This record gives sequence, C-alpha cells and structure tokens, in this order.
Amino acid sequence: MSGLLAGKVCLIVGGGSGIGAAAARLAVRDGAKAIVADIAEDAAGRVAADCGADAMTVDVRSSASVKALVEQAVARYERIDGVFHTAMSVPLVNKNDRRVTELPEAIWESILSLVLTGTYHVCKYFGQQMLRQRVGSIVLTATSDALIGQAGIDAYTAAKGGVIAMTRSIAAGLSPEGVRVNAVCPSFVETPHQRSFLDDPAMRSRIEAMHLMPIMTAEDPAELALFLLSDRARYLTGGIYVCDAGYTSFKGRMDVLEIFDRTAD
Repeated sequence: MSGLLAGKVCLIVGGGSGIGAAAARLAVRDGAKAIVADIAEDAAGRVAADCGADAMTVDVRSSASVKALVEQAVARYERIDGVFHTAMSVPLVNKNDRRVTELPEAIWESILSLVLTGTYHVCKYFGQQMLRQRVGSIVLTATSDALIGQAGIDAYTAAKGGVIAMTRSIAAGLSPEGVRVNAVCPSFVETPHQRSFLDDPAMRSRIEAMHLMPIMTAEDPAELALFLLSDRARYLTGGIYVCDAGYTSFKGRMDVLEIFDRTAD
C-alpha cells in the first residue's frame, strides 16, 4: 500500500461534513484506515460509505462519549496513529454569536463547551492512548479569526484562541514522549454551511475582497491537516499553521503609497 498515510489508523472527529468530510475522503485516498466520527450518526455513515471508511458516533462535549470512541477504535484496529479534530457547529456560531456586550451567557457557554471543552476531551483521551503507544499525532482546528480581530464572534474567537494556546502547551507536555500536536487555522472555507453567504453575490464579493486568493475549498485545510498527521511531518509539533488564502497577511488591497505624491521633494 502506498500513500501519505499508508496503513495508518486515522480518526476524523467531526467528519460528517465540511472540512472533516473532505479529510476523511482524502485520508482513505492516501492509504489510511479511516474512521469518521460525528455527533450526526447519519452524516458520519454517509461519508464513511462514500469513501470506504468506518463510521462511529461521538459528542465531543461528553468525556464519556470521547472515551468510548477511543475504546471502540482501539478495539477495532488495536491502535490510533492520528486524529484530526474538526468538530464544529457553524450554525451555532453564525446564528448566535455576538459581540461581548450583547452575547447571551448561554451561547458563550455552549460555544466554549463544544470548541474548548471538546478539544480538552479529544486531547485527553486520544493523548492517553498515544502515550501508551509512545507515538501519535493530533491535529486540532483553530481559526485565523483567533489570530486577528474580527467583530461579532467573541465566543468563537475566545474558544479558538484557547485551542491555539492549548496546542502549544499540550505539545510541550506530550511530544517528549512521542505524541505530536499541531493546529491548522483556516479562514473562510467554501462548505455547504456557508451557502447563505456565498450564494449572495454581494456578500461573496465582500468575502472575496478579504482574501488575496480565491476562497478555499474544504479540501485545502484538510490536505494540510493530513500532512501534519503523516510521517513527513515527524518533527513538526506545537505549530500553528495558517491556511487562509492570505486573509491574515494584509490590511487592504489598496497600495497605501498611491495616496502620496511620491514625485514631491
């Protein structure tokens, strides 16, 4: 068997849609024995059937559910080589997040539970298994919006900022014993959940203007995540890898110097 992930056992947590579904398909293409895990059992089953992976159910907000997922995966394959954690509810953020002064406490708690506590559960229980193996790779999903300011999504950016900090500290704790931990930071990604924005020509134009390159497909950050799971990234750990079509690299498309008369003394 050949491929970037040949023979490796890889779990895609949040693999029922979006970036996770793309990662599951690409992982199988690259030779992995893949498991698609998602809170939506039907979605996980569809993606798994489509690409030849296994399907399992998980709610990352529950420590018991994540622990059970690890146990099921080990019972099935005897080990876990890599996990890409990308579980997220885009509608939860898009419809409910607010700037802090208008942000309901229940929404704050819901988003932190899913994003930050969910990441804690995944790293804890998958990390424990990988420490027993003395080898493994965990790739987390943060966001470029946790690296620069973006108004109106204060719970989401706080939670994903925590994921970035956790990536570094967890890597510092686990990597000396063989477990690598990295994070990818996508910007806007073209997925079904974002159709309400992208199908509006005016909104799409505004979003495109925020990037130097075309809006990414789900496969773009997924490819980066799978590379980080692979042995080709065997010395990469504690890294925060921006995958954002230039979103965080510029202030505006205008050439600032054009506003000055550069011919004057």
